[in-house]
Amino acid sequence: MEPYADVRGIGETITLKPGEYNTKDINTYWFNQNTNFEGNEELAAKILENGKAPGLNVSKLHAQGITGKNVTVAIIDQPLLPDHPEYTGKIVKYHTVGLTENDSKGSMHGPAVASLLAGNTIGTAPDVKLYYVALKFWDRTAPSMTAQALDWLIGQNKELPDSDKIRAVSISADLTNSDNFDNHGDYDEAVKRAQDAGILVLDCRKDFDTCVFWPSFFDPEHRDDITQSKIGTPDGDFQECPPQALGTPVGYRTTAEAYQEGEYSYSYDAIGGHSWAIPYGTGILALGWQINPSLTGTRMITLMRETAYENADGDLFIDPSAFIDAVRSTLQ
Repeated sequence: MEPYADVRGIGETITLKPGEYNTKDINTYWFNQNTNFEGNEELAAKILENGKAPGLNVSKLHAQGITGKNVTVAIIDQPLLPDHPEYTGKIVKYHTVGLTENDSKGSMHGPAVASLLAGNTIGTAPDVKLYYVALKFWDRTAPSMTAQALDWLIGQNKELPDSDKIRAVSISADLTNSDNFDNHGDYDEAVKRAQDAGILVLDCRKDFDTCVFWPSFFDPEHRDDITQSKIGTPDGDFQECPPQALGTPVGYRTTAEAYQEGEYSYSYDAIGGHSWAIPYGTGILALGWQINPSLTGTRMITLMRETAYENADGDLFIDPSAFIDAVRSTLQ
C-alpha cells in the first residue's frame, strides 16, 4: 500500500492484513472507522483521535472560553445530515439550492467542513451559530447556485439584529475554474453583493482577495508548534502560496463523516486540501469576533495578516494565539 492511499470503508469494513500496509505509513493514509489495520488497531485509533485536535494552540484558546460563542457564520457546501454529534444543534438554518428528492442528503465534503469549523471536538470555533446552504458543487452550474445561496444569506441578514448577523461565509471551492464550471460571473457579482452587505466571503479562488487561507500542515507529533508548519500538503501539493494568503492547517486532520441518517462516524485524512483551510480559518475569525464583535471583516483579516508567523523562507502562517492577542488589544 503506497503512502497517502485511500483505504476508507464506505458502507463496509475493510480489513488490511500485515503485509498489505506499512505500519509507519498509517498516519499518511486516508482511513475511517470502517478501516481495520489488523495488528495495529490501537495505533490507528490513536491517530484518528489525535487528528481531531486543531493544533496551533487553538485548544488552549478554547480552554480560556474563546470558542466563537455568540458569533454567527455560514457555510455553503455540499449536503450534510445535520445530526452528527460534532455539530448537532448548531445549525440555525439549513437551506438547499437546486437539490431534489433524488439527490443524496449526505456527502463526504459537507460533514467535514462543518466539523472543521464548528465541531465539538474538531472545530476551531465549537460554539458558533451556523447557517448552512447545501448545493451541488459538482454541477457545472454551481456558480449560479452559489450566487443564489449568497443572496439567501444576504436576505437572512436583513432580518437579523446586529448581534446575530452572519459575519463570514466559508465556501470551499474555486467557482471561477472554467474547466469545471459555467457562468462564474454570476458568482463574482454575488460575492460583491455579499461584501457590500457586510458579509466576509472566504473561498479557494487563488487570484482573488477572497483567498485568505492556503493549505499548510504542522508536525502531527507537535501539533501546537507553529515553527514546524510548512506550506502545502504533506504529499507535496499547493506549494505556491499566493501573496495575500496565509498557510492554514489542513493535513493530519480527522473530520466528521455521515452518509446515512443515524450512521455517524469519523474519517482521518493526512493530506486535506484547500477545502479544509477555509472552515478552519473562518473559525479562527469567529474567535476574534467573540472578543471584539465591533471589528469589520476587513479589519479582522488585516490583524490576522499582521500577526502571521513568518518562517525562514518568508512563508506566512495563521497564528491563532497572536491573532487573538491583537484583537484583545483593540479593546484598550
